[in-house]
Amino acid sequence: RFDSVDAQWKDLMKEAVNEVNAVNACNIEGRLENIEGMLSNLEKCEKSLADYLETKRVAYPRFYFVASADLLDILSKGSNPQLILKHLPKCFDNIKTLEFQKDKEGVPTKTAIGMYSGEGEYVPWNNSFVCEGAV
Repeated sequence: RFDSVDAQWKDLMKEAVNEVNAVNACNIEGRLENIEGMLSNLEKCEKSLADYLETKRVAYPRFYFVASADLLDILSKGSNPQLILKHLPKCFDNIKTLEFQKDKEGVPTKTAIGMYSGEGEYVPWNNSFVCEGAV
């Protein structure tokens, strides 16, 4: 649905270039109905997205503390734990970041071995865990 609206919008903008007068460009027959249809479809997309995010929040209530845009970022980058670290303070009080094991080249792996507080205090864990799978 979104791809359809996006394609319609791009087509509309390509046509708009051909009309230099803004009033004439806005008053082309059927233009208003076309835009209203796109708006209606976008509202349906927005509702579907809100419903999807609600299912994630119900499954993991800490996500209620996270804005929708941040939750989308978390869900879309969930396979790379280093990319979602910036969202940890929004989910957990006073956890700033995690410490990950490093491979032979010094690149962080997906294995978390400890955490840092907002004040910079490091707390190592007795057992490491691998951050993989669905968020």
